[in-house]
Amino acid sequence: MIAIAALLRQESRGAHYRTDFPDRAIVARRSRLTLNEALTTAGELACSSTLEEFGQ
Repeated sequence: MIAIAALLRQESRGAHYRTDFPDRAIVARRSRLTLNEALTTAGELACSSTLEEFGQ
């Protein structure tokens, strides 16, 4: 769930630095991710051959 949450985050925050989203959001938001959402996202990612197909 941590990896999926980090993948879905569109900002760099702490140790989760993203080259595609290098800036930190002005207002920090708490993310809400359910186990079902994480499993669905993981399944979609497993079916794609690259992150570009996943929309990242």
